[in-house]
Amino acid sequence: MFGDGLPRAFERPLEFLFEGRLSEAEQRAASKVESIRQTVARGASSFEVVNRDGKVFQLTPAQIAHGVSISPEWGIFLYLCSESFRARTILELGSCAGISGCYLASSKYCESLVTVEASPELASLARENIRQVSKEAEVVNAFFDDALNEILPALRGGIDLAYIDGHHTYEATLHYFRRLEPHLNEGGLVVFDDIHLSEGMFRAWQVIKEWEGFAYTISAGRFGICLRGGPASTTVNYNLCPYFGCLRVGLRRPPLPTSPRSNPSTCEGA
Repeated sequence: MFGDGLPRAFERPLEFLFEGRLSEAEQRAASKVESIRQTVARGASSFEVVNRDGKVFQLTPAQIAHGVSISPEWGIFLYLCSESFRARTILELGSCAGISGCYLASSKYCESLVTVEASPELASLARENIRQVSKEAEVVNAFFDDALNEILPALRGGIDLAYIDGHHTYEATLHYFRRLEPHLNEGGLVVFDDIHLSEGMFRAWQVIKEWEGFAYTISAGRFGICLRGGPASTTVNYNLCPYFGCLRVGLRRPPLPTSPRSNPSTCEGA
């Protein structure tokens, strides 16, 4: 992949996914966030969560910490992306308890993190948690469109890294991406969560990974990762699902290919 020209900024995040090793500094950053997660899990009160349709339901602290929030592996991956790409301004859609936001804001290069959460109780929890990592982070309690109406016009330096994790439908995913895409800086990174969660998310990813202006896209199991690199004639797509698996229900893992470049025989095209 790197021999083909994939930027070296991807090296450390992908190396971690393949090998699972962390430096001492990386381990300290991850341990701090995981300590915050454990504090959430030990909470005594359930959380009232409001979904996009306005429906209210209750989740226990353990469900929030371990079932809904990002896993340690993928949280560390986000942190390493933030660090490797030296992202100064980060936008997250879907704060939950703030665990992913803590990972993103743990990078020494992060100057501003804005994260959006519709549930008032979760937004309050996320605010409390992320403040333990960064004083520059802002948690906006609003639906995504309402928040973007205020956030995007206020951005002066553009977006270096965007993490889209919420309202997982075909239409919504493309809608929110279209809104933030004009504000994405050259060399900026967009990470889409749960690209194999449903047929709608999978279809959205097929559209996004061919989007004009992306130089490289990577299907990395749970995440779809896109690098803005100007109006390239052809976007280079890599499929790492055979290595990291896919979250799509009923999708069987095929034999490992000889190359991670997109291939109709891999699970991405199954």
